[in-house]
Amino acid sequence: MFFTKMHGTGNDFIVVDEWEGESVPPRQKADFVRKACDRHFGIGSDGAIFIQKSKTADANFVYYNPDGSRAEMCGNGIRCLAKYVHEHGRVRKDVMVVETLAGLKTLALKAAGGIVKSVRVDMGRPQITRGEAQVAGRRNETFVRQKVKIAGRAYTLTAVGMGNPHAVLYVKDVDNVDVRGGGTAIRYHRKVFPNGTNVHFIEKVGENEFRIRTYERGVEDETLACGTGICASAVAAVLNKKADIGKPMLFHARGGDITVELEGTRDDIRRAYMTGPVEEAFTGKISF
Repeated sequence: MFFTKMHGTGNDFIVVDEWEGESVPPRQKADFVRKACDRHFGIGSDGAIFIQKSKTADANFVYYNPDGSRAEMCGNGIRCLAKYVHEHGRVRKDVMVVETLAGLKTLALKAAGGIVKSVRVDMGRPQITRGEAQVAGRRNETFVRQKVKIAGRAYTLTAVGMGNPHAVLYVKDVDNVDVRGGGTAIRYHRKVFPNGTNVHFIEKVGENEFRIRTYERGVEDETLACGTGICASAVAAVLNKKADIGKPMLFHARGGDITVELEGTRDDIRRAYMTGPVEEAFTGKISF
């Protein structure tokens, strides 16, 4: 079976073209993904994307975490899908609609000479209330600047959903954060996050400018970037009065930069738009 290795700001994926039919049967996908994503015994990646036809959109984005679990959405991954289907002639559109488990997403492609350099993704309306953001408690309440004590340590967290759950906390120096230790503790704190959560450590470095490090659910480790997490962090920045919603926000992840634009007001954030680069690393074939 042939595959393509792609990445968005260092967040890397195994891309499998199933446009003409499924290469990996549904019951075997989870096991295939676990083996293929292993960085020592497989290809190695932060996740796997299966590109399929859609009955309701231009393409269907089927995404798996490296542990074999399905994920609702992946901001960096969906940009990879856009580049792939455009350059391989599956969807020859500069603006396309893609089906995901988190709903339909509209993508605008910036291409030069037939090569897609960056993609702007309409990420939809952020989920602010506990019920939407997959946080325990009264469903209609928000979870902003909430103190949570885990294993004797206090964390001040803001929860935002982008189709998948995110917890955001602010630090003075993002380079000196124990991302794996702190991220694991928060990610598995089921009393607050019954479905688990992605965890983002944010340092403000300028006006509407931040540095970010991420512990990603399903990867169970730090990743170089998380598109949905950066969008959630932009929303959290507005909710915490650390950013101006009327201006674009620049996030420096370890794998590169992503820009987020929000639509609405601090009390009514209606939409999030994410723009970032996308690259194809190599192609290959694998037996399974």
